[in-house]
Amino acid sequence: MKSISILIGVAALATKVSAHYVWPQLIVGGVNTTDWEYVRQTNNWQDLDPQTDVTTTDIRCYDSSESDTSSTATVAAGDTIGFTVFGNPANLYHPGVLNVYMAQAPSGTDVADWDGSGQVWFKIYQISAVTDGGTSITFPSQGLSEVTFQIPAETPSGQYLVRTEHIAIHSASYYGGAQFYIGCAQIEVTNGGTGTPGPLVEFPGEYTGYEPGILINIYYPIPANYTQPGPPVWPASGSGTSTIVTSTKTVGTTSTVATTSTVATTSTVGTTSTVSKTSTVATTTTSSAPSSSTGAAEYAQCGGQGWTGATACISPFTCQVVNEYYSQCLA
Repeated sequence: MKSISILIGVAALATKVSAHYVWPQLIVGGVNTTDWEYVRQTNNWQDLDPQTDVTTTDIRCYDSSESDTSSTATVAAGDTIGFTVFGNPANLYHPGVLNVYMAQAPSGTDVADWDGSGQVWFKIYQISAVTDGGTSITFPSQGLSEVTFQIPAETPSGQYLVRTEHIAIHSASYYGGAQFYIGCAQIEVTNGGTGTPGPLVEFPGEYTGYEPGILINIYYPIPANYTQPGPPVWPASGSGTSTIVTSTKTVGTTSTVATTSTVATTSTVGTTSTVSKTSTVATTTTSSAPSSSTGAAEYAQCGGQGWTGATACISPFTCQVVNEYYSQCLA
């Protein structure tokens, strides 16, 4: 396990790298844990270079060259956890999209000894791109210094890998141009539910590199829509607010909470159009954020351009502006 002092010690090397980054810390209980304590140390912990080959096993956790000494964090189903970003600068500098996957270790296998192989991964969170038919494309994940999300309450108890990936697509107009910034944490989920996560996918295997959201020119012509790589988010219903938790360190940046998170192939959370795995473009504003007769719940949307839902929050939460497109009920 390397400390932050070691990361700072390679700053001279990092300055040679143009806006690359890693995910060294897991956020548990609202607290940033130490570097590589629960996150598996990645091959690029020093040079910060991304993975660009979707066919290699390193597209899974990018840790083939490191001896893992990470511990396993205990979290309850329904808890909010996250990852911090370290780099030059220490944020998701490049335009791109974000996915978070989980995979349960086989029964009787310690997750610390498991490589995550097989058709075992399911997506629990995503931040996609925002398009408006070809006039512009923006990336709400760009500039985030940390990303937080909820472990679905339906998740069965057990040990899991949690995999985050930021797919930078600023130079993705040719095959192999997309840059994958990957981190895998080890957790044990307690007080779990009885859900059946899915659809399940495999890494490598889920991406070919030719997906329209991975092989794409975002500059000219400006894409009229965007297809998020990977399967739909699980669960497909009943967890509308579980994909709307974001860092509190992003105020004043151009990035924001999941205005484009897809919680089902035909249901979109947020205020802007997104595209699901089936490439169905949502051209109208919909929301699955729960609300009550007295206001919207914690983390639910409560305002923003085009928003027609509840604008008040249940006590003690208040409606706080994140950006012109999104306001959220927060304490």
